[in-house]
Amino acid sequence: MKNLKKFMAVFTAAAMMVSAAGCVAGSGNGDSGSKEETSGESTGTEDSGDSEESGSEGGDVTLTFWSWLPTTDQSEEMIAAFEEENPTIHIDYTRTEQDDFFEKLQVAMASGTGPDLFGMTTGPMMEQYAKFSADMKEVADEYWSGWDGKISETAVEQCTAESGTLAGMPLLTAGMTTLMYNQTIMDECGVEKVPTTYAELKDAAAKAKEKGYVCVAVGAADDWVNSDWFVQASNEIENGAVYEAEKGDRKWTDQCFVDTMQAWQDLFTDGIVEDGALGVATYPDARDQYFFARKSMFFLTGSWHLGPTSPSNNEIEGTEIGNKKDIIGMAPFPSIAKSGEMLGTSGVDVMICMNKDCAEKEAAMKFIEYLSNGEGQQYWVNLLQGSPVSNEITYKGTVDGELQQQSIDIVNEYVQKAAGNRKLSNSELEKAIQVAMQNVAAGSDPAEELKGVQDVADAQ
Repeated sequence: MKNLKKFMAVFTAAAMMVSAAGCVAGSGNGDSGSKEETSGESTGTEDSGDSEESGSEGGDVTLTFWSWLPTTDQSEEMIAAFEEENPTIHIDYTRTEQDDFFEKLQVAMASGTGPDLFGMTTGPMMEQYAKFSADMKEVADEYWSGWDGKISETAVEQCTAESGTLAGMPLLTAGMTTLMYNQTIMDECGVEKVPTTYAELKDAAAKAKEKGYVCVAVGAADDWVNSDWFVQASNEIENGAVYEAEKGDRKWTDQCFVDTMQAWQDLFTDGIVEDGALGVATYPDARDQYFFARKSMFFLTGSWHLGPTSPSNNEIEGTEIGNKKDIIGMAPFPSIAKSGEMLGTSGVDVMICMNKDCAEKEAAMKFIEYLSNGEGQQYWVNLLQGSPVSNEITYKGTVDGELQQQSIDIVNEYVQKAAGNRKLSNSELEKAIQVAMQNVAAGSDPAEELKGVQDVADAQ
C-alpha cells in the first residue's frame, strides 16, 4: 500500500504462493506497534485455523478473525464477553495495523488460507475483496431475523459492492478530517483558540515552534490518511467536485483540485506538520511519538478517535499527556478554503466480511450480530471508537473530560453535515491520487502531478 512497487510486489508474492501449492497456512501473528499492542500479545496463532477443521466433536467451533479493530486491549474484553455468552464458539483473533493488514490479507486470500472473518473498509478495498466474501445479506437473512431494520440503511448501502452484493456488515461510522488538540499546550504557547482557518493554523504553528513543539502530527506515510484528506479538503474548495471527477464528469486538472494539492503541499512547506512526516505512520507513530508523547499541539485524525478527550480513557494511561493530566479536545480540521467553510466527509469506518468458504456461517453471524448490534457494538460506542451503525444503540459511557462533551457535540455535528463519502470507490484513481500526494508533499508541482491522475482516468 505504500507505493505502486510495493503493491505489485504483493500481487507477485500471492501468485507465487498459489503456484507453489495453495496449501500454505496463513500467519497468525499480527504486526503491531500501537500503544494497545504493547499491553498484550495478539490472540492469533501461527495457523489460519480453518473453522471446518477446528470444530470439535462436541460441537465447539473456532472462527478465525483478522482485522485492525478491535485493538488488542479491546479484543480481550469483547471476545471474552462474547465467548461467555456463546461458550461453544471461540474467536481466534489476529490484529495487524491497518496499512499492513491489506498486504497480509491479500496474500492469504489469494492462496486460499484466509480467515473466516476479516475487517474491511468501503471503497476500492471492498470492491477488491468482494469476490472472496459471502453475500452478507443472504447469510443475515438466513441466520439473523430482522437485521435490516436494526442496522443503518445508509451504512448498509455503503457496504454494497458494485455487483449488488452486500460485501460485509458495517460496524462503525466515522468522519474526516479532525484535529485532536492539547488545550494545555495551546495555553502554554499562547494559542487562544482551536484554529478554524489556515491563517490561524499558520499562526499556531509559529507559536508552537517557539516553544519547541510540532504543530500538527501527521502520519503522511499512510496513503489512506492522505487520500481521505484530499477528498475532504477538496469538498471545501468546491463541494462535490471530487465525486464528479471520479465519474468522469470533471477533469482532475481543474483548478479546484490544483488548489487542494497546493494546500496539501503548504502543510509541509509552511512548517505545519512535523519534519519527515512522509515517513511517519498515523498509528502508532504520529499518535504515540508525537501527540501522546507531548511533542505536538495537534494530531490529524478522524472522529473515531474521540476517546482521549476523557482523562479516564485507557489509551492515554501512562502517556505523557496522561501523566501530566493535559486537557484534550477534538475539533474539525481548519478550513483550507478562502470562504472558511469547514466541510467534513463521513462513511463506514470499518466493516466485517465473511469468507465465502467459511464452514460455520451460523456461528459467524452470531459474532457479527454481537459486534454490530449487541454488547460489542455498545462497548465500542462507549469508548467513542466511532458512531454506531445500530439503530438501537447510543452512547452510554462516562463523560468526565473538561472538553469531552463539547468535542462529541462539535464532531458529531461536523460528521452529520458531511459533504459526502470519505472514500472514493475507484481504486485506480484513489491510488493515483495517493501517489500524486506523496510526490507533491516531497516538492513536485501540484498541477503536473494532477495530469498524471487525469491520465489514469483517461485510460479507464
